[in-house]
Amino acid sequence: MKEQVTGNGTSFTRVSCAVAFIVFTFCFLYFYQADILAAEQHVLSEGKTHYSPLIGAVLITIVLYLIHLGVYAVTGLYKRAHALTYFPSLLALTLLTGVGIHEDGCTLGHWIWAAPLLLVVYTIVVSMMRKYQPYEQAMNSMGPFSRMSWVNLLTMAVMFLLVGLFSNHDDVFHYRMKMETLLKDGKYREALEVGKKSRASDSSLFLLRAFALAKTNGLGDSLFTYPTISGSRALLPDDRRVSTLMFPEMEIKRFASTKAADDYRLCAYLLDKDLVSFAKSVRKCYDLKSPDLPRHYREALTLYTHKSSNPLVSYHSSVLDADYEDFQKLERSVSDRQRQENVVRDTYGNTYWFYYLYR
Repeated sequence: MKEQVTGNGTSFTRVSCAVAFIVFTFCFLYFYQADILAAEQHVLSEGKTHYSPLIGAVLITIVLYLIHLGVYAVTGLYKRAHALTYFPSLLALTLLTGVGIHEDGCTLGHWIWAAPLLLVVYTIVVSMMRKYQPYEQAMNSMGPFSRMSWVNLLTMAVMFLLVGLFSNHDDVFHYRMKMETLLKDGKYREALEVGKKSRASDSSLFLLRAFALAKTNGLGDSLFTYPTISGSRALLPDDRRVSTLMFPEMEIKRFASTKAADDYRLCAYLLDKDLVSFAKSVRKCYDLKSPDLPRHYREALTLYTHKSSNPLVSYHSSVLDADYEDFQKLERSVSDRQRQENVVRDTYGNTYWFYYLYR
């Protein structure tokens, strides 16, 4: 009877570990690392193949589970140390999602020496556990409440945590790859939702957002609602700090020089805080009396009119004039510069006024 209980307990442990591994691996690949893997495949294949998130997640999960089965067949660990048979699979998963991705290729970085070292340590630990396994004390409890199950599931949880820690968890890079994938599919509005609530950004992410806004005719209305990069250098690719990995840079340059040329030029003036050049150009491109004049252009004209003693363009809007007056009152209500910025950001952080005065 005791052997039957132990057998049932180890069977439940193996099944629960297998379910946990399959669910974690599939979800990790499909929901979190899909765009990283798409970038890897794009770089390694030189853009000749396309990654499918669903097919990729299923195939990789199957392969990694087969690796586990091979390790289990060799080691025979089935008691308290059974979870360790998943270590090589999870190490491979970490390597797959933790490599450095560049235009010239993918690099393993410190994993070149760390992975072999971990496998050597793993081999030593497994050898010790195999020698100890026949002398493990039998457990009378079975099922989900057995000590054996909880020890193994806790070990699995720790390994899952380590996979998350050592894989690619750079939020900005994830946003960029997700956006590039959506832009390639022509899903411009969906691309604009990526990382929208995060203040993390860089020049390349700003480039992609500006392009997506231009494609949806929202450059003049929404550019400063996203985290912005000081100056106009991030509006177009420069093959150095401002670049894309999967999305064709030439498409951005071509669109910015034709259909969206006026808005790109006007937004460049705003990013450089050149209100005089902006005022000269905007009246040639837009009817300043039209209610359809983009929001940030109206904000910039209001700021320019209030700051200039002899403006080239005098722009007045009862709503914006009142808002700008409230903006100034809010500034004056706080003397400390850092606190002032934080207070103003809460109300006016998505306006051109905030960018002009605090960036």
